[in-house]
Amino acid sequence: MDLTKFLQTHIPQITATVLLVTYSHLRSKLTIPGILAGIASATIHMLHPYPAFFWLLILFFLLGTLVTRIGHRAKQTLTTSSTGGAGGEGPRSAVQVVANSGFACLLILAHTWILRNANSPFISSHLPLSPGPSFPNLKRVLPIGVLVQYAAVAADTFSSELGILSATTPFLITAPWRKVPRGTNGGVTMEGLMYGALGAWLLTVTAVLALRFCSPARGEGVVGGGGGGGGMTMDARTAALVSFMGLVGSVVDSVLGALTQVTVTDKGSGKVVEGPGGQRVLVADGSKEGGSRGVMGRDWLTNNGVNFVMAALTSGLGMGVAWVSGLSLDGR
Repeated sequence: MDLTKFLQTHIPQITATVLLVTYSHLRSKLTIPGILAGIASATIHMLHPYPAFFWLLILFFLLGTLVTRIGHRAKQTLTTSSTGGAGGEGPRSAVQVVANSGFACLLILAHTWILRNANSPFISSHLPLSPGPSFPNLKRVLPIGVLVQYAAVAADTFSSELGILSATTPFLITAPWRKVPRGTNGGVTMEGLMYGALGAWLLTVTAVLALRFCSPARGEGVVGGGGGGGGMTMDARTAALVSFMGLVGSVVDSVLGALTQVTVTDKGSGKVVEGPGGQRVLVADGSKEGGSRGVMGRDWLTNNGVNFVMAALTSGLGMGVAWVSGLSLDGR
């Protein structure tokens, strides 16, 4: 890759990245490792000929920052921190960045390779490999997987950050008759689910506009877009799938949280205890019997692990539906 040409053709993306990195550092939105992970993720998104993917990443960060700030003071009183401070998360870590954008990065790298090697029967100087009969389908559905992943993580962010402010008491998604404290893993409200649908819809609308008005780079074997100067189109069926799968992702996240993630509560206040950066909350042996913290659920995954698995499962399911239904970004 010609570095000079890359820099010249990605001035808007590089400028946006620099501005957001500066903002994140000055306002403590990301840790230093989190900033480095964010730069790496942004760079991977820039490698792909579809500018829309990069702008979806940026929008997800901005919307996530916005909804995190809404009701921030109230959120601090609803949960407590394992470090002894008020509730509410601090700066995002590198692990959190990877959990929310890592699977999309893998799909983007895979699709970029496919686009740039579509006409070559070789991927090494020694092993002649044919793309195979599934090659056209992979080329078609991988971009949809990226869109579904961002709709899902946006829906989950909206649902968790705004749903916790709901006036109604959360219930456990795997046992709807059971009321749980705010912040419980797997706890949901109807308002939270509606906020999740809103987040998925916003990402989908942005994707439709970005794909239409941000022209892909030419000469990359891009699906859709043609040889003209315009971008691609996403038909109503594909847009509906992306938006719906975003909401599904929020539900999947809650189910995974209820089944695979431990919830720790402070026995004195009854509030959920949150670990910094989505990490596990340490509980001393014997806490269930006489300690100051109560434990509920299985300690299989951290919050970051749940987010990554949810993104992968939802994206994979969305790609499977697109594969079977023959959906693509150019509506054909």
